[in-house]
Amino acid sequence: MNNKMKSYSAFTLSVLMTFFLNGYAQSDKLTLQNAIRAAKNNRRLLASLEMETRISQLKTTELNARYLPKISLDYNYQYHPIIASGIIPLGELNSNVPTGAGKALKMGTSYTQNAGLTVQQPLLDISVSKLVRESKLQEKLARLNEKDAELELTYEVAKAYLNVLASAEQVRIAVNDTVRTALSLKMVREKFLNQRILKAEVNETLVTHYDNVQQYHNARNAELVSRQYLLYVTGNDLSGAPLLVLEDYNLSQDISDMDETRLTALPKIEILKIKNEVLNNKEKLERLKYSPLINLNAYLGGDQFSDRLNPFKQNSWYGNSYVGVSLKLPVLFGEQTAKRLSQLKYQQRQNEYQMIEEINRLKHDIQSTAAKFINILQQLNTLTGNINLSSETVAIYQERFKESQLSLNELNDREVRLQHLKLQYEKLKKELIIAWLDWKKANGTIEFIK
Repeated sequence: MNNKMKSYSAFTLSVLMTFFLNGYAQSDKLTLQNAIRAAKNNRRLLASLEMETRISQLKTTELNARYLPKISLDYNYQYHPIIASGIIPLGELNSNVPTGAGKALKMGTSYTQNAGLTVQQPLLDISVSKLVRESKLQEKLARLNEKDAELELTYEVAKAYLNVLASAEQVRIAVNDTVRTALSLKMVREKFLNQRILKAEVNETLVTHYDNVQQYHNARNAELVSRQYLLYVTGNDLSGAPLLVLEDYNLSQDISDMDETRLTALPKIEILKIKNEVLNNKEKLERLKYSPLINLNAYLGGDQFSDRLNPFKQNSWYGNSYVGVSLKLPVLFGEQTAKRLSQLKYQQRQNEYQMIEEINRLKHDIQSTAAKFINILQQLNTLTGNINLSSETVAIYQERFKESQLSLNELNDREVRLQHLKLQYEKLKKELIIAWLDWKKANGTIEFIK
């Protein structure tokens, strides 16, 4: 029994030394703002969404290039095993021949080649402007998705950061509880050695102390896990978790009224608005399917006619050129445009309903999280007072027990009650963090965390 008690006294001393040494292990402190900045710089998810924005920008540039002229070098070689014939109306050319007389003549040579430069300049294609607009809207969507991901990442980093601080506070409380029960254990051991209390009472004290020691281990492990998660969300090496030191952060207790203008400007709402603009643009594009396409075409080149394959044969090449305008007017596409337009209308209405639901949800979240935050603050204030009173009571009970004015069971009972109050306090502190972050996320101010 004495050996066990001595080992736990040594353990308590080591807990204190480890706790205080860790507090001064590193001078550089990580701030919440720096943690958020590191996450934005290091996480590949944001880099991927940034690439999506650049891809959309390149697509817009590509569509704008459709207005540029298309220039091509053309070359054709043809061999004609059978040369097509044409009927010559001899009667029209020679009065000595009957009027209806004609003669079949071969029209061409065995080998033909042509080479030249073709230019096509679009003059009218209304659909291109709509395609360019849609591409620009897709750029906006990509930027909004990136912004939304940044807000989600800010929320996660802030939650992880504040959880580390809460876990560190829980370790400090566990250390104090372990020291307090170790002091009680020391007094019990002295009385046991003087044969003033029973072994059963010593066992009860040991159980209480063992529970506090385990709570300390649990708190240390929870702190390490929370540190590792913070390093993960910020994109840093997890091996630095034991040496990570954070700057304290005080939650603002100012819960202001909601700003509906800010709500409608949130990325999730803006995304639905832009999606409706895309659908509206698709609707216009659908109606433009039957609009005319006008191009300016030009050609400059030469043709060769020869009975043998000889590209350099003299007097066999003949110049050829043209400049003209082509008009293409679509008539039927094999599609039901009216059905397609109705589908687009329904999709726009669906997005409008989603916007209304999302705004109503955000309003509810703002009100409910604000009420929850205020209620938790009240509970914490009450618990703080109760913990202070209980701590004072435990100290008094320890003195009375030392003077043999109080039973050990009463002292153990008070220590267990105090431990329960502190566990409840730490649980509420973590709930307060979540409520505060959820409120800032719902009202659109999560990005302004400093």
